[in-house]
Amino acid sequence: MSHHAIYDSMQEGCADILTPVCPFCGQQGWITVPQPGADALMEGQPVQDALPEVDPRLREQITSGIYPRCFPGAEFGDGIDPDLIHGH
Repeated sequence: MSHHAIYDSMQEGCADILTPVCPFCGQQGWITVPQPGADALMEGQPVQDALPEVDPRLREQITSGIYPRCFPGAEFGDGIDPDLIHGH
């Protein structure tokens, strides 16, 4: 059973995934993925197995909510404006 919020997409053969809130910038987003990958997520497959063709940064957004623009700072500890981090 998936913990992802997955919806029908306007694009044929695709599904839209509502991502968690980014812990750095506080935004939530949508990722459009191929329907077979969304089905695999709903069946409980890990995101890297269900969506191997999706950019790793977008898979990270699906899993943790971290936006690709926030990802370099999250990975390497620099490049993020401290004002974007909640709690400061």
